[in-house]
Amino acid sequence: TAIILLIGFYATADEVWRLRYSTLISGENEITRDSSSSSVELITSGHSVNFVFANGIGLGFATTMTNGNLEDISYKFKNSSLDLSYTIGSSLSFTLGAGKMINGRGEIILNGVNYVTESVFGESVFLNLGIPFFGGEFLLGYRQDNSEFKNYQCQMSGKSVILAEPVKLISGQINAGIGFLF
Repeated sequence: TAIILLIGFYATADEVWRLRYSTLISGENEITRDSSSSSVELITSGHSVNFVFANGIGLGFATTMTNGNLEDISYKFKNSSLDLSYTIGSSLSFTLGAGKMINGRGEIILNGVNYVTESVFGESVFLNLGIPFFGGEFLLGYRQDNSEFKNYQCQMSGKSVILAEPVKLISGQINAGIGFLF
């Protein structure tokens, strides 16, 4: 489906190459564990880099880190994704894209015990608005990451203990950045 959409929009792409950098300025998160979900204020940071070819197709990389406490449990999440996007417009530009999680790490501190996993699955969707200024562009965008962290484990008395339930994180983020046109 994505390839068909990209081919269909090819005629509207401009002939400008773009290098973009965005950083997260605001985030809202929802954690689901044990069939209960909570919207919480967690500390979220992250950034993304995206290269847009002259035909409008873009490739990028994004990293997000989230941590905080919820109901006496400490959470830390880090995930990275590869992004594919399409940009239209020559002066004012609009970008729509999707990403696939390629790696990540989750930590839970529960009753003083540190559980860790690197088993993360998920995807992202994002959009950006590019506003021209002085030969470049100012970027304002929104990104939503849907991640699932499984198989948290720790070592206790020489044995590996695994938490059975996965932890799901839905993170909505507002991003701002700059782009260079060439």
